[in-house]
Amino acid sequence: MKELSSGTLEKEDYFFLKEIIAASPEWQNEECHAEELDSYLNAYKMYNGEWKIWKLGEVQVGVTYSLEWSPTNEKPWIGTILIHQASRSQGLGRRILAEIGLELKQKGQKVVFAACPIKQDSWLQFLGKCGFEQFKVEKDESTSKEYMITLKPLS
Repeated sequence: MKELSSGTLEKEDYFFLKEIIAASPEWQNEECHAEELDSYLNAYKMYNGEWKIWKLGEVQVGVTYSLEWSPTNEKPWIGTILIHQASRSQGLGRRILAEIGLELKQKGQKVVFAACPIKQDSWLQFLGKCGFEQFKVEKDESTSKEYMITLKPLS
């Protein structure tokens, strides 16, 4: 099995991320289009989270955004996981989430949260398969969108 590794998302990785976004219409609908990437990433700088590029061996396979501390509940959150179309359905998303969970556990965290629009059934199913449990539904008053908040114990 090839080694899964990660590093900080750099400007030279943006082409790869834009490629993933272009192949993810649901994500474009919920988050941003490829041409909006710079402003989208800038909007997340204030949260002090970490955008990571993931590789299997030397091949880029995915991108994540996670926070070790969220201002909403002072807990860690996974905000984004995107897998390149050519690398989907190979268990890489699960492996990446497991790796993030392990890193957080080693730092003393006991749980990690994730949320997604309640209408994104496939996203919720993916989180469920990765061990996330449904916690509650919240409504964003500014957009009227409902989000399922999920959590995963890091035991």
